Amino acid sequence: MTAGKRPSRPSRRRVTALDVAELAGVSRSAVSRTLTEGASVSDETRRKVLAAAKELGYHRNALVRAMVSRRSGIIGIVTGRLDNPFIAVALERLAQRLQDDGLKTLIFSGDAESDLQIAMPSMLEYRVDGCFFLSNDISPQSAARYTEFDIPLVVVFNSDIEGISDHADEVPVGAVTVDNVEISAAVADLLLDAGCRRPAFLAGLPCAATSGERRRGFRDRLAARGVALLAEETGNFNYADGLAASRRLLSGAERPDAIFAANDVMALAVIDVARSEFGLQIPGDLAVVGFDDIGVAAHAAYDLTTVHQPVAAMIDAAADMMQELLADPSRRPSDRRLASRLVIRGSARPPHSQSNMENVA
Repeated sequence: MTAGKRPSRPSRRRVTALDVAELAGVSRSAVSRTLTEGASVSDETRRKVLAAAKELGYHRNALVRAMVSRRSGIIGIVTGRLDNPFIAVALERLAQRLQDDGLKTLIFSGDAESDLQIAMPSMLEYRVDGCFFLSNDISPQSAARYTEFDIPLVVVFNSDIEGISDHADEVPVGAVTVDNVEISAAVADLLLDAGCRRPAFLAGLPCAATSGERRRGFRDRLAARGVALLAEETGNFNYADGLAASRRLLSGAERPDAIFAANDVMALAVIDVARSEFGLQIPGDLAVVGFDDIGVAAHAAYDLTTVHQPVAAMIDAAADMMQELLADPSRRPSDRRLASRLVIRGSARPPHSQSNMENVA
């Protein structure tokens, strides 16, 4: 390339844009324009600036590589609330896997539905190569907004793949979950076989496909066996709302003898309220089943019967799916459902003839 005076590479300071300008034989402003997306610069100037920046190891080298390869190496992750241990563990696993794959992460967490308006512009600003939705509380309608930007999208712990995009045949998108309907039917069987006849359901967020699937599998199996769902409340997948919902369920004219909560955090709330405010014995007076199998579920204080979701396997499947979508954006959407199983502990006793139940989705 045609270059100006070659500067000696600084040994004690960071390489600057001026160093790049001197090596490329252009002005400092030309370097700035070259590294600013959408700015006007000639092809020759761009070529010289990018070559000089790469040779000097300019500190904005990630941006330089992105401009050359049209890939940023950044993957966005939009998560649900991190006060849910299940999501926190999954996020840690996913971030580590992406790091092992040589990728960087841009993470947005909190009330995922409302945070979408904040996350989306940042995803575009940083030119993420793909995005994960790591949550069971994002509606398909909200996820669909991301497909407008033609960014590969993988949804973990949620499903309804067709609801995610009205153009599912045009947008690279996938989902990794378990068969919520089938395993929730197994929960109904467990409780009915244990003698429960007044079952209730504690739902997550109304917009979440996962909560709806778990409700449907539970309710339909109850109905198939001649038992009606006694009551239902919404706990929004969090502990505080789970406490309030549990009080409503247990204060009704007819008290349930079993509660299936759509996640473990709400199931823990049920146990706490039942014991401390209603003086109930678990499971003698009330059987409780959760979903996720978070670490505290196995603690002696709760001994929670729950559905185990294979977090490690689900995250690895999602990361593999993202790599496939990045390599071939024309791939059609895919929906992977991994095996789940019931973990029987003391909060809901199985029939004496059974000590363990598993469901292969």
